Amino acid sequence: MAGTDFGHALGPSRALSGLPLSPLVGGYGELVSAQQTLGLRHLGELLTPASGRLRVLDGVFRVERPGRRAHVNAAVLRALRVDRPEAAWLLDRLAGIQEHDPAALRRILLYQLVHLLHAHPGGHLPATAAGLGVDPAETAALVHAAAARARLEPVQREAAEGLEDDWLGRRVRAAQRKAALLPPGGGDRALAARLAGLTARAAAADAALDEARRLEERGAPDRASVPYEEALRLAGDCPRAVRGLVRTHRPEPGDPGPLHSVLVPDGVELRWPPGEFEGRRWRVVRLTQGDPAGLPLAEVAARPSGGVLLDRDTGIGVRVRHVALPLGADGAVDGPPLIGAPVAVAPAVTRLGVADGNGRLEASWTAPAGADGAEVTLTGPGGRRAVDATGPGLCFDGLEPGAYELTVRARYTPPGRSGRALLSAPVTAPATVHSWPAPVRTLTASPRESGGLRFRVTGADGAEVRLVAWPTEPPAPGTELRTADVPPPLAWIDPGEPGGQPPHGTQVTVTAVALLGERAVAGPGVLVEAPLPVTGLAVRRTSPGQVQLTFDWPGSAGTVTAAVTQDARVTEHAVARSVFLREGLRLPVTSGALRVEVHAAPRSARSVLAAAADDACAELPADVAIAYELLPGARRGLRRGPAVLRVTVRATGAVEGLPGFVLVARGDGGRNPQRPPGPTGGTTLCRLTGDELASAGTLERELDPATAPGRPYAVRGFLLGGRAASVRLEEPPIHSLVVR
Repeated sequence: MAGTDFGHALGPSRALSGLPLSPLVGGYGELVSAQQTLGLRHLGELLTPASGRLRVLDGVFRVERPGRRAHVNAAVLRALRVDRPEAAWLLDRLAGIQEHDPAALRRILLYQLVHLLHAHPGGHLPATAAGLGVDPAETAALVHAAAARARLEPVQREAAEGLEDDWLGRRVRAAQRKAALLPPGGGDRALAARLAGLTARAAAADAALDEARRLEERGAPDRASVPYEEALRLAGDCPRAVRGLVRTHRPEPGDPGPLHSVLVPDGVELRWPPGEFEGRRWRVVRLTQGDPAGLPLAEVAARPSGGVLLDRDTGIGVRVRHVALPLGADGAVDGPPLIGAPVAVAPAVTRLGVADGNGRLEASWTAPAGADGAEVTLTGPGGRRAVDATGPGLCFDGLEPGAYELTVRARYTPPGRSGRALLSAPVTAPATVHSWPAPVRTLTASPRESGGLRFRVTGADGAEVRLVAWPTEPPAPGTELRTADVPPPLAWIDPGEPGGQPPHGTQVTVTAVALLGERAVAGPGVLVEAPLPVTGLAVRRTSPGQVQLTFDWPGSAGTVTAAVTQDARVTEHAVARSVFLREGLRLPVTSGALRVEVHAAPRSARSVLAAAADDACAELPADVAIAYELLPGARRGLRRGPAVLRVTVRATGAVEGLPGFVLVARGDGGRNPQRPPGPTGGTTLCRLTGDELASAGTLERELDPATAPGRPYAVRGFLLGGRAASVRLEEPPIHSLVVR
């Protein structure tokens, strides 16, 4: 059946004998990108009307209806721009390809259609080809031929579509690698011819390389550069030729200067010598130290502009060298290369800062991406110290005061390569280690006898010591400070002693700070308190073994302490505010003289209490009591005589300054007369002076009935005079003080 063997007796004399394995069109990737942007499955959909068909076996034809077809040439392609203005660029490009090679468009269409059939589950059916827009007269032959053509894997398709670009760009080594991936030609005569030319060109380049190597081995490197240039002209991407030129090229008088290479934040910047850039095309390749000899050349994808090129893809931690190859009109190298100096792609650290401390320097920096550490060198009065740092900072301790210089180089390990680490350019910073004060070792506080506190400090030799109170939490001892940040000295402390009386109500942590010039070191602290004073203290005996204390409670104090000094012994008694207000304060004592001091207790168990010069204090002499009783009068016949008052002074040893005693009677005619409320609240029956009591010890006086009120009446004794509050009055039972 006619057409069962594609290309056999089909089409004009240029009909293909086999389906193409490669489009063999330069810039094919740009065509596909534009095609995909327009949403086309294949380029043939751009050439036919909506209901039309496409014929491709014996040329490219538009079939508008059965029996009527039109050949698609360059003029037709350009005319289609009227109907498809969005595809104008693509149609112009296809027209140019058609003018250059009338068979190229058919190769592209056949290549794309075969790929679509291979990718379709029903690619072996003519209906599938018809669904792609192929004329029914050719669908059977096309699917038959496509089934016989080798299927291309993705990597093979990539090689097939890029082969022509490498050929046109004289990248022979890359084209060889792509050609090795392709299956046997399968009747693609154009591809076979291209591969034959590729083989011949590669062989010529290899011969030139062999000649150059022999000249090098004979010690004539200057002569070897000529065959290296020839090999590079034939194979513009030959790594052996480029590396050979780098080794052997010797600039001659009149040659342009080298390519200027410099490391910049975004990569490596290349600059052409003045006057050597304009009017020429260039291919720039990158050599990386440590790469295997057979590794393909790395071509810089960016294109130079205005004599400047920025290579952003160098990688980090490697040493690179760039070679700029001048290209002729045919894309071949046609002159000596421009060779740049080796550049270490090792960005330097940034934001290097140095701060000094007490005998140390603290350095910090920002490490570039990819750096695995840094080499840090410190030079100063003590010599030179070099340290490897793994993080973005380092501290040098044990330094003497003086001027220093810090140098930091970022360190890089070449990825996947052995050898020494790569160091960046040095970044330096000057630094000074200043003299710092010796710290305060201890701070203690103790009450002074005259009131207030006395502070004692050790350490801080040769430095000023300032006693301060921080407005917030005090810094830890040893914290390094600036003098300007230290609070002023406490106003109530005399620095000459040092000591003083803190204001009443003070509770503060006093911290010692050592200062020397602009620098200071925080020291220890001590918590001190000066509670509010106790006022209104009064002490009286309520019984032979007890005294009662009254006073005004000091502000918001929680506890008050009363210290009783008696018989050469001090006993302290603490009372809480709630207990004092509810029950008062009674203390056990002996009959001897005593002294009572009362002060507010500290709010913290850690506080040192400042001795107050105005602490409340009261004294009581030894216990002295005056007892009285009313005795019935002696019988005189059937009647009793006048009642007798007996007054007794009870004291240990001689006493002086006793108060007077008065006995007052009150009668109101009732059966139970009321007791006199005070020394003036009734009729005075008897009055004794203190001297009389002191000299007699016990006195008895008959009560004159004439001066007494009418019976029944009640009597009561009272003490009078300045010491009445300090002498205890012992009264008899109440019922014995009623006279009936």
